[in-house]
Amino acid sequence: MPLLSENINRDFLDEVVAGELVDSYYHLGITSTDPLIERMRDLRAVVMAGSGPRIDEFARQWSSEHGDAEILVFPKEERFTTRYCAGVLFISHGMGMPSASIAVQELMRLAYFVKRGDLDALDEIFWVRVGTSGGVGLPGGTIVLSTEGVMADLQPYRLLDGRGGYHQFDGTFPRDIVEAIIAANDGSGIPITAGRTVATNEFFIEQFRLDGAIRLADAARKTEWLAWLDENGVRNIEMEGAMIAAYLNYWGFSRFAMVCTTLLNRLEGDQVHSTPEEMHDFVERSGQVVFTYLRTIA
Repeated sequence: MPLLSENINRDFLDEVVAGELVDSYYHLGITSTDPLIERMRDLRAVVMAGSGPRIDEFARQWSSEHGDAEILVFPKEERFTTRYCAGVLFISHGMGMPSASIAVQELMRLAYFVKRGDLDALDEIFWVRVGTSGGVGLPGGTIVLSTEGVMADLQPYRLLDGRGGYHQFDGTFPRDIVEAIIAANDGSGIPITAGRTVATNEFFIEQFRLDGAIRLADAARKTEWLAWLDENGVRNIEMEGAMIAAYLNYWGFSRFAMVCTTLLNRLEGDQVHSTPEEMHDFVERSGQVVFTYLRTIA
């Protein structure tokens, strides 16, 4: 799918590329005049994860695999932890769509500037969110490659459009990338499946948990909702994917994915009871799957 350039805010971004305006990537702690950007022109992939420590771990691993390549550290870390190493930008996005949407908006602007507005070069960038999730009909430790991100009502991600209505976004993930990641990990022994992903606005209420401080659903309603998801091809539940797919699709990016490990089967309960050793293994699997694919393209 070619970049849909009509959906890019070029009135603003092209003036930044031309040097007529300075763009402040405020939450990342840099601007379009920062010398750091010149060292990122070979950007080939953006890897997003929820936590800062995991981003540090990813960057160190990537550096080790590339001759102890230098890790560039972005100066501001109150909101996001950002590292750049050997063509890959690693960044934490926090928890939930409001936080992650800030990161993605600034990353898209930054990528546009790094590639000097070259749409072909921009479309070569691979984007991926790595994370954890609740499984739907899947045991803990299963990797889910998302085919579509939807909200808790199985409708598309949507926002007020500024004209009195709502804009509904396309939440599909490129199927060829899903298949390529599966192929790259053939023989790994890690259980991998593909399916729809629900992204919720809240961890307890909108995921129909019964163990939160506030409980709006009863056990029967929770069971009904989870069964409905299962029947409609949803394989996991998390809190960012519908927005990430929505924004990347809006610009027309053709190379992105979401790779999440399930920590439990929500059809069987709300709380995670895996041992610390099992949890560590589950969390590591999603990173292993992404790095295996990254090695084939970056």
